[in-house]
Amino acid sequence: MKTQLQFTALATLIVALSFSLNASTIILEPETYINDIPFDTEKIAAEYLYNQAVAETFELNEEAYIDDIPFNTECIAANCIYHKALQVKFDFEEESYIDDIPFDTEKIALQSTYEKALKEEFTLADEHYIDDIPLELMHMKTQSIDLISNELNTLFARVK
Repeated sequence: MKTQLQFTALATLIVALSFSLNASTIILEPETYINDIPFDTEKIAAEYLYNQAVAETFELNEEAYIDDIPFNTECIAANCIYHKALQVKFDFEEESYIDDIPFDTEKIALQSTYEKALKEEFTLADEHYIDDIPLELMHMKTQSIDLISNELNTLFARVK
């Protein structure tokens, strides 16, 4: 009996294996798409939900007044209108020139700048005296200044 049971189990295993090998070789051909639903179900569901929402009636209870705005809205609105008015561009005609200033403003401005520059005070810190110029160079310096002044006089004479 024991061998019969083993033989039956082995035969069943072989048959199952052959079925599984045959089943793996079956190839199905792809089917073409069949458009059997002639409408868009997503649109229908959205329309249904919209109609339900519109049909719903809401009753809101009147709330008590709460003074939760800590500023003057009229003032803020006026400020907003003011800033909008500043953004408006106006186009004006070009006016003819009127010579009503009897002086040259550029010349007066330069003169004022010059006078301010003259009035500015500079404070310089005292420096330690260093005797690094030999006496001979000091004499040469005065001679060279004399030469330069003579050359300037000659140039001025030529210009005149």
